[in-house]
Amino acid sequence: MTQPLLDASSLRFVGETPGEVRVRLSTELDRLEAHLRGRAHDWSTAQPGREWSPAQEAEHVMKIDDSIVPLLRLLLSDKPLRPMPQIPGELKDGKRQAPPMTLPGEDGLPFEALDTTWAEHRTRLEEMAARVEPTPGRTFWHQFLGELDALDWLRMVVAHIRAHRKLLEQSAA
Repeated sequence: MTQPLLDASSLRFVGETPGEVRVRLSTELDRLEAHLRGRAHDWSTAQPGREWSPAQEAEHVMKIDDSIVPLLRLLLSDKPLRPMPQIPGELKDGKRQAPPMTLPGEDGLPFEALDTTWAEHRTRLEEMAARVEPTPGRTFWHQFLGELDALDWLRMVVAHIRAHRKLLEQSAA
């Protein structure tokens, strides 16, 4: 089942300006990381009402973010953009489904990797975010939000991190 596109303006709660969005990104990364560090006791256990463990949630967030960094680089460049298929996202039991390439592995991120892999991921993401500005006329298709420019893609990343943090917090409650 597909879902009608949401309005990209729904991402504005993250911040209006690039600076506001960058601050919110750092804040959400701090909050998610702090939460993840407190989940060592159930790191590999699927969460109530969820299919994934905290380890898998962390790996999924990293895969999404890491797939968007090159996209941001492209949108901020003057390289030509190729037309891409505009395929709406899938829903399963009312939940948006992640693209297959962003699904976590069976074990997810090893807990010990928070000090290395997660930190490297965060550095790459924040370094790219430091360059992001609006790119009117240079957009790329998002399966649930439609055409997004670079700033809206960064807003989407922040909203995605926030959503997974909140899901993890709810599962821990």
